[in-house]
Amino acid sequence: MHSKYVTFLSAFCRTKLWLSVVLLIGSLLSYSAYAAQVVATVSSDEVGVNEIFELTISIDDNVSASALDLSPLKNDFIVGTTSTRSMNRFINGSVSRQTQWQVSLAAKAKGDFTIPAFRIGASVSDPIQIHVGERTDATAPTTDLAIEVSGRMEKSRLYVGESQIYMVQIKLGEQLEKASLIAPQGEGLEVIQVGDDHQADTVLNGRRYTIINRKYRVTATKPGDITLQGAKLTGTAFKSNSRQRFGLRIPVNIQAEPMPLTVLAEPEGYQGLWLPTADLQLEQTWNQDESNMIVGEPVSRTLTLKMKGTPQSNLPDLSLTYPDSVRVYSEKPVYKQENDYSVMTLKQVIIPRQSGTITLPSLTVNWWNTDKGEKVTSQVDGKVLEVQPDSTAIIPGATRPSDEHSASASQTRGINPQENNENPAAVDHQAQGVSAWWPWLTLAVTLLWLVTLLMWLRSRKQTPLSANPASPASTESDVTDKLIAAVKACQPMQVQTHYNAWDKSHLTTTHRQQLDQAVSAMMAAYYSESPQAWDKRDLLALLQHQQKSRKKAQTANGLEPLVPEIPAAERK
Repeated sequence: MHSKYVTFLSAFCRTKLWLSVVLLIGSLLSYSAYAAQVVATVSSDEVGVNEIFELTISIDDNVSASALDLSPLKNDFIVGTTSTRSMNRFINGSVSRQTQWQVSLAAKAKGDFTIPAFRIGASVSDPIQIHVGERTDATAPTTDLAIEVSGRMEKSRLYVGESQIYMVQIKLGEQLEKASLIAPQGEGLEVIQVGDDHQADTVLNGRRYTIINRKYRVTATKPGDITLQGAKLTGTAFKSNSRQRFGLRIPVNIQAEPMPLTVLAEPEGYQGLWLPTADLQLEQTWNQDESNMIVGEPVSRTLTLKMKGTPQSNLPDLSLTYPDSVRVYSEKPVYKQENDYSVMTLKQVIIPRQSGTITLPSLTVNWWNTDKGEKVTSQVDGKVLEVQPDSTAIIPGATRPSDEHSASASQTRGINPQENNENPAAVDHQAQGVSAWWPWLTLAVTLLWLVTLLMWLRSRKQTPLSANPASPASTESDVTDKLIAAVKACQPMQVQTHYNAWDKSHLTTTHRQQLDQAVSAMMAAYYSESPQAWDKRDLLALLQHQQKSRKKAQTANGLEPLVPEIPAAERK
């Protein structure tokens, strides 16, 4: 009995073990079948060359986006946009999971091709046969790009140092991402972009395009035969249409045609500054046409240089040497661009320092005409100034008695004091001719001076001395007031004019030097090569201090009577 029980129990255990094994194997087979569901489909198995179609691959599980390897497609197809998504679904209490890839493809050539099987983990999809022929649908998106890049330059023959404008035009009929335009380049060429891009929209053959123009300045730096590589457009174009939800991103790498250039060296024997250009224009203007001027009166000279196809950095310096009889203040040159011309404008303020005939220099510029292959000289004339003394600089009564005496004697002899200063030899010759009359003339002048003095003493006894509104002190005060007013108004030309007319004989040497330095600092601040702000306080303080000191001295000294009064005790 016991042995039968043991035998039954042993048989039961063996049966249960086999049943468990069978159930486990069944569950594994079921899971294996579920995990093997990798499916690959295409939107069309008959397409045209470059026609975009869609490949969809899905697996019934959540896996990583990198689990799918698309590299086997790149031999026969252009692989474009790839999108990945994962989904979870709940149906009747059960959960289903799925990962899906959507890939945009385009066949490179005609023929029959196979989309290979894709392995994801232990699962493999079925291969798909694709027939590629002529385009089946004219409206379907293709990899043909409506993009053109062209470049042009007016001349292919240049001289070393000469520049030309290279124009790039882009016709863009596609949606472009991460676009970049690489400048043209070549050995022995310097290329710089000029200005901003010009963009406009247009319609060509029923299709809308965006036209982009960009300019580059190409400068030859060494002679020889050089190839200018055209500008290159890079980026990514997105191709799709409104009927399909998928598209293709296509790499863009389009370059303009290369251009052969011949660069000529500087001609042998050429001397001077090398300025190669197709056109050079030199002009000047004056603020006044009159040649007659007075000392201290400014004249403005504006010089303009225009060079075609030349960068601003290659424009020459306009250097002129002026005589010491004038003071020149040059402003900083102003540069600008007018079409294909670089323009430099230089303004100078010229102030005569002494009277007489002053010749201002002309300006000559030598350059090489690259169109004609010859040396050309451009020139603007100088100017001859007839400068007269400033009459306001001679203050009535401000001269010393000895100066008046000398002037009177000179006039009596028929000698012009100005001519005496400017031509001493002529004055000496005239003086020798009248030397015999000199003692008699001196005696006559002395007698006249004594008669005048006696008449004035007689009128002094009858009429008290009164201040004369038109006295030299009053005239000097007017000039000082005008000078201070010009400084307060920050008018450098008027300050210079009034300062030259101002009597400075009463100034100390130190004060005179301080004023001269302050006036020179003012003119340099306004008219030097690097103009800067001018602080008028220093010059104004010096003038006002001198004005107060002058008035204080006049008040303290007063006017001493010519005939002193006799005390009453002495009159008795």
